[in-house]
Amino acid sequence: MAKRDGEGSELSQDGSPTPAPEITAPVSPQTTTHNRYMLIVEILCRHHSVSFAKAAIEKSIPDNYEQMGKHILPRLLEPVALQSQFVKRRLSEIDPIVLPCICFKKDDAPILLVALNSKNKTVTIVDLEQGKFTQEVSAKGFQKEIIRDILLVTPGVDATTSRANEDVFETTRRNEHWLWAPLRQNWSSWFQIILAALGINIFGLALPIFVMNVYDRVIPNLAMVTLWTLAIGVGLALMLDLLLKLIRGNVLELAGRRIDMKIAATLFQHAMDIKLLSRKGGASGIASQIRDFESVRDFFTSSSFIALIDLLFIGIFVFVLWVIVGPIAAVPLLAVPLVMVIALIAQVPIGSSIEKSQQLAAKRHLVLIESLLGIETIKSLNGEPVMQREWENAVAASSRISGKTRFWSNFAMNSTMLIQQGVSVTILLWGVYLVADGRITVGGLIAANILAGRVLAPLGNICQTLVRAQQALKSLSAISSFMALPGDTQQAIPSSLKVRHGMLEFKNVSFTYPGAKVKALDGVNLKIGAGERVGILGRVGSGKTTLGKLVSAMISPDEGLLLVDDHEIQQYNTSVLRQGIGYLPQDPELFTGTIRENLLLGYPNANDDEINQALILAGMDYFIQENPEGLNQHVGEKGSKLSGGQRQAIALARLFLRKPKLLFLDEPTNAMDNVTESDVIQKLAGFRDAHVGLIVSTHRHSLAASMDRLIILDKGRILADGPAKQILAQLTSNQKSSVKKDGS
Repeated sequence: MAKRDGEGSELSQDGSPTPAPEITAPVSPQTTTHNRYMLIVEILCRHHSVSFAKAAIEKSIPDNYEQMGKHILPRLLEPVALQSQFVKRRLSEIDPIVLPCICFKKDDAPILLVALNSKNKTVTIVDLEQGKFTQEVSAKGFQKEIIRDILLVTPGVDATTSRANEDVFETTRRNEHWLWAPLRQNWSSWFQIILAALGINIFGLALPIFVMNVYDRVIPNLAMVTLWTLAIGVGLALMLDLLLKLIRGNVLELAGRRIDMKIAATLFQHAMDIKLLSRKGGASGIASQIRDFESVRDFFTSSSFIALIDLLFIGIFVFVLWVIVGPIAAVPLLAVPLVMVIALIAQVPIGSSIEKSQQLAAKRHLVLIESLLGIETIKSLNGEPVMQREWENAVAASSRISGKTRFWSNFAMNSTMLIQQGVSVTILLWGVYLVADGRITVGGLIAANILAGRVLAPLGNICQTLVRAQQALKSLSAISSFMALPGDTQQAIPSSLKVRHGMLEFKNVSFTYPGAKVKALDGVNLKIGAGERVGILGRVGSGKTTLGKLVSAMISPDEGLLLVDDHEIQQYNTSVLRQGIGYLPQDPELFTGTIRENLLLGYPNANDDEINQALILAGMDYFIQENPEGLNQHVGEKGSKLSGGQRQAIALARLFLRKPKLLFLDEPTNAMDNVTESDVIQKLAGFRDAHVGLIVSTHRHSLAASMDRLIILDKGRILADGPAKQILAQLTSNQKSSVKKDGS
């Protein structure tokens, strides 16, 4: 790329001009770091010829993004199918094939590195902080300005690029395991922990060696200078031992926190992404599976994990024992496999108990959640005794299994203590004879007893460690199955399609819910133009709600095609699709927080004017105006502080706020009083924007009359489709005929 107004140029490694990412508008120096990240993503999308799906990117941003710093970038790149990997490189170690890549200043401010020029030792960069386009700077000065963390970026893997990508990345994010990848990313922490454990175990030799020398050399000779020299030495060793333990604990805590943040975010993101029909066990089951991660996390961050690492260094103490007391070293050496065998035998009944315990814990959790959520229904039916009995039965069953687990755990623990005591007695018994023969010293015997304790110390909690390992493995299996469930955003090819008109076309669409024997929709053929106002009438179970779920991509057709703006619906990114098609379910949810927070759930950047307009359309403006707290009123859990009609009106306003191209409202007024319903109908009747379509599923003729076109569904099939007045007249005529027949 040629120079632009003296602002720099982009050169390849050999000095020849090459195409570079461009910024379409200058960037203000006051631009926040987060906005710079978004601009970097936009530039990279343009460079790699992929669509900059802003809605999908914003959906991936967690609330704690400010704490994540530069590590938010891979999250921002995933929705646009750009793979990324952090590496530590100096400029001289960067292969030009990976350019452009992202470098970072010490404050995590991103700089896009677009070219290396080895001839004049310069680099071409895009520094958004300077508010410029590309600029050429000294490679040496640039190296001092940035840290060594480099983010490599490449397009998603497909048939034509997989080989090239394999040369750039060792692994791809698409195939990374939810657990092993974060663990691998913290390999330096694990190395530090093992190194600290090695130092701790080496310093652990100081005390027995000190005791041996005091008994064998100091006391017989009353060498007080030697005593103080040894005491100072062992004191320093113990202080270093303490320091290493503190460092190890701190490193383990930090690594555990990073892993917890990463995995917890991944699990929750997948829980939100899972297709509705793939959700097994309902909300309680999914919550229980996510909670199982605590077992995995606790294993890697607990003292059990440290004890497992200490097992690796048992050989050090056994070797020193052999040097000091010779054959007596065989006593703790033989005790180690004996303890392991007992612990492994105990794991057989404990393992089956753990599996049953997890199942019963999930059942107990389900009873608790359902009882708390359905408390009004339970109270109205005097159903407390029934739910109390269910709860007590679940707790009793769980307690029985827990008792069995505790029995075998105590058996293994007490057996280990018995073996440790037996080792101590055996060493003293055998050692006395060796002392009498002059083969070892008294100090050596005492040191041997201390060292034997250090050999068996990691085995003291071996049963508990193995129990936690079993729990972690079973939880790992359950969570892996959960992570394998298909999600909405799992698309082989990224899509740049947007809903521009809101046209719909059903071509012989059929759908059957899992386990159902009757089709919810059966061969539906339907076409709805842009800006049309369509009402859907039908009895309970006729397929009205299923239509709405299909249109919003909550579910997918079993047969036939569903087209949005003449494109098959699965070609759309679900986030972008739902930005263009608004769906209001029959029972909309409100979440703990204020009315404002609930309104902004799907459109966080809405201003007060937009909020007021949405409230007017939903018939909620009078309530907000007369309420002393206004939009700051707390709605309670699931909107419990509001009436059903108010909850429905807020959900309706929340949908209007998103300004989609097509609205699908499923029974939008079924919980409203007649006055509010009339107000909403009047607003909807005046809501005739030629660019916004409206589909209303209802059983109320008053709402259907405000539509231009009506469709009647029955048993998943279309019975009638035509102008609203004509269809309503036909329905009225049929009802009168039915009444006459019944009267005769």
